[in-house]
Amino acid sequence: MQKTGLNDNVCDDVFLKRLSSLFILFSVLCILAGASRLCTASWNLSQYADVLRVRELLSMFVFAPAIAVFFWLFHRCVGRGRANRVMDVICILSIYAVACGMGIHDPMNCIDSVYKAELSSVPDIRDSIVYMDDQLGHWVFWGGFVLGTWCIGINQLRSPLKKSMSLKWKMIFTVVSVALLGVMLTNLWGEYPKTKADLMVVGGAVAGLLPFHMFFATKVSLMRLPVIFVIYSAYIGSIAGTLICWQFKYGIFF
Repeated sequence: MQKTGLNDNVCDDVFLKRLSSLFILFSVLCILAGASRLCTASWNLSQYADVLRVRELLSMFVFAPAIAVFFWLFHRCVGRGRANRVMDVICILSIYAVACGMGIHDPMNCIDSVYKAELSSVPDIRDSIVYMDDQLGHWVFWGGFVLGTWCIGINQLRSPLKKSMSLKWKMIFTVVSVALLGVMLTNLWGEYPKTKADLMVVGGAVAGLLPFHMFFATKVSLMRLPVIFVIYSAYIGSIAGTLICWQFKYGIFF
């Protein structure tokens, strides 16, 4: 019999310990990345390496590589060490797209911010920068986000827990869901109407999992699918929370 890393013979608790550790560390990373993006302190906006600021350097050379590593670790953990070439390719493509999207978006955003006054007199160049920033960079990133969601989600659907999570694990993964929900909400609800398309992408990521859920785990309790529990809670919660916020703030539901 071929040996694997975290195979089906390993008890649920060992798997849940590894998965929860990854989720907790990933949540901390996402919170730090979000805080860095929103931080307006002078040290974070100080320019280094031409016009690049500390904020962009952290995003491109700290947070993007770290997120890429976490995607691969999630993929291998949830897949329980079993090699699957198709899922490996999807994971690698998701890693590339996320890192590439951040690498496109951040420098263009910085250039637009630093040279905003000068670029107002050359609208064609500014339009190209805005396209690279708000359209190409965002859509490449979202492509990786969706592929990564599908990768770890499908892996989980193919390898559910043998039994439902205990109360302890339910509480841990609920806290993880709330942390990721907070990160997603702060990136979605403050930029109406630009993030309307982003909401549709998040919804598409969830909708894309549903056929696989019906195929692999129709009769499996959600409490045996911790990754799916986190995805559904954070993603659907972020859509609902953003729409409610827009209703109260702008009087517009969508």
